[in-house]
Amino acid sequence: MLQFSVYDYITKAALNQYGVTQEQRSFLGHSGSLTFCIETQEEKFLLRIHQAISRHQDDVWHRPEVIESELLWLAALHRDTVVVVQEPIKNLQNRWVTQVVVDESKEVFYCSLLRWIDGNVLNTERTPQQAYQLGSLLAQLHQHSNQWQLPQNFVRPIYDKNRFQAALLALHPAVSQKLISAEDYSVLEAGVCRVQDMIGTLGQTQNNWGVIHADLHDGNYLFHNEELRPIDFARCGFGYYLYDVASSLQYLHPAVRSSFFEGYQVSRELPENYVQITEGFFIMALIDVLSFHVNNPEEHEGLSGTVKDVAKKHIPLYLQGRSFLFDKY
Repeated sequence: MLQFSVYDYITKAALNQYGVTQEQRSFLGHSGSLTFCIETQEEKFLLRIHQAISRHQDDVWHRPEVIESELLWLAALHRDTVVVVQEPIKNLQNRWVTQVVVDESKEVFYCSLLRWIDGNVLNTERTPQQAYQLGSLLAQLHQHSNQWQLPQNFVRPIYDKNRFQAALLALHPAVSQKLISAEDYSVLEAGVCRVQDMIGTLGQTQNNWGVIHADLHDGNYLFHNEELRPIDFARCGFGYYLYDVASSLQYLHPAVRSSFFEGYQVSRELPENYVQITEGFFIMALIDVLSFHVNNPEEHEGLSGTVKDVAKKHIPLYLQGRSFLFDKY
């Protein structure tokens, strides 16, 4: 990781290209990108330096055309819907993505700036009403995606069979590291094989496939006066809408998942066999998250425990054709 003096330089150089003079800067975190809260005399912004915490992570997320496409969807959501999102800002060159070159190393960094939105992340279990709101929110995002005319050169990663297979393979080194047992990995393989077969029957239609958030977990939406506001669209891409649903359901207690579906169906219809499809994507979403964390030593303990749970609680039931969505956490 670079020294913070270098990030000081990048921050100032980037903000100069927006004509923004910072009064105060607060470090927020570093995962897929480095994030700062920027305060001026008039307002607050979110500044992102698009560099992953792990060099092992796929750098596709940090290509300028991919970052720009995320910002185009955010701008469209801000313009077209009542959903409150972080509005992206163009720089003085009328570009969504700002390039900064560090003089000494000649390394290139890409940055983006978004308007700040108020709200809080709740660290408590979601109530049925909050789960209902989350379902309604995700349905609104999908409804917009379904109707939105994609801009030219819109480029985002694809959550398809190839990506899921790559996520499974990314976990394999954890077997030799003794983080995952060979037996549990075999169970994961069997589950993925069954899910791949299921995906093969779905096809890609306007109603089941489009641009999805792909990471709407409990830390990626804010509560503001009982209104839910989605944030962090950095993992958005093309995928099945029910994969997006499953990705969010991972973080909800099974007792409130039915409320999520009730909220979702206010805006969008679900297919007749939506529970079965969602359970397959639930397994894939878990594996995708695990593959994201496998190169972070701080996540290894949690990763090992999660794999054991998935291999013992979820996949065996799924392989037997028995439902787990409303019973297993």
